[in-house]
Amino acid sequence: MISFATVLEAVIPVYLLVGAGVALRRTKVLTPEVDGALLRLVIHFLYPCLILDKVLGNDLVLIPSVVASGIGAGFGIVMLGYAVSWLASRLLGMKKGTGSRSFTVAGGVQNFGYVAIPVLLALFVTSKSDDKVLGILFVHSLGVEIAIWIVGVMILTGRLIQSPKALLNGPIVAVVLGLVGSYSGAWRLLDPEHGPLIGMTIRQGMSWLGACAFPMALLLIGATVDDLLGKEKIDWKVATGGVLVRNVVMAFFILCLAKWLPVIPELKQVLVVQAAMPAAVTPIILTRIYGGQPQVAVQVVIATSILSLLTIPFVVAWGVAWAL
Repeated sequence: MISFATVLEAVIPVYLLVGAGVALRRTKVLTPEVDGALLRLVIHFLYPCLILDKVLGNDLVLIPSVVASGIGAGFGIVMLGYAVSWLASRLLGMKKGTGSRSFTVAGGVQNFGYVAIPVLLALFVTSKSDDKVLGILFVHSLGVEIAIWIVGVMILTGRLIQSPKALLNGPIVAVVLGLVGSYSGAWRLLDPEHGPLIGMTIRQGMSWLGACAFPMALLLIGATVDDLLGKEKIDWKVATGGVLVRNVVMAFFILCLAKWLPVIPELKQVLVVQAAMPAAVTPIILTRIYGGQPQVAVQVVIATSILSLLTIPFVVAWGVAWAL
């Protein structure tokens, strides 16, 4: 059984890296001018390298039912999150034009990558050859991305998605390529142990680059949090509503899914960690692009992220004991 102390030990490095991002911003080592380039580097190169390294040749993703359940769980959880957030916005008195749609999208999406990865690694991966759970996380993330870029955009704009180009981003392309490479057998050209020399070399480089993804992302998250703190007057209605939706109601619902869904243990592990996650940063970007209210998304992200520093160990420890 995984104890509370073990979970706390797993999440402390996450807190430290976010804190380091705050410190780097305040000492002007990590300046806002480089944020865009570093973010593009993470999203479109480092993170796809990590995804491909963990999906290619992963035995679990060769099982169609596992892929379907992973994508379905990711999509379904976000859809449930949207429904809960929309209901909460109505109970809080929000309406169209006053932040209801932005709150719905921001509260509906949990952090599904950069914070979840190190927690999964620390708790459920005992060796490099035993990291198949990350492949399941990335398949699950494909469902989340679809829910964000199709349904989330529809919520914000009030109209059907106009172009499938919204789905052409680094992580989605990497997951699809990883699945195609695994099913076709092409992954053997990049087999890290028995492939051709050039393939093993490329795979090793891919592994090194992928390992840089989440530390750099956490530093950027810390820098962004430092930028946002104090810039907006706190709307306690929005902040409290976000915390109730994300850190309480959705945490409970996702743990129930982890306990009772008939899925493989690795997906249950992913769901337990997802239950503890704060709101994702992506909706801040969406609200800026599609005419929402970014200040609403910012407050949901900050409030849920700060509280999650306290709640992640409790939720994960309880989830492991109850649902796994």
